[in-house]
Amino acid sequence: MRQFLLDTLGLAGFGALNYGLYLRFGLADALIYGGSLLLLLALAAARAAKRSAGDKERGA
Repeated sequence: MRQFLLDTLGLAGFGALNYGLYLRFGLADALIYGGSLLLLLALAAARAAKRSAGDKERGA
């Protein structure tokens, strides 16, 4: 339940940040920024999954 709350707060913050960028600079800048952050999140998740799989193989 704690993880769900943290994920919800993170998504709300990400949405508020993108909406603020949209209001300040327009749609194009908000989409570029949001897409960049989501790409970084996906890369970090893939790296964490790879590291987790490596730990399981070693028996750690």
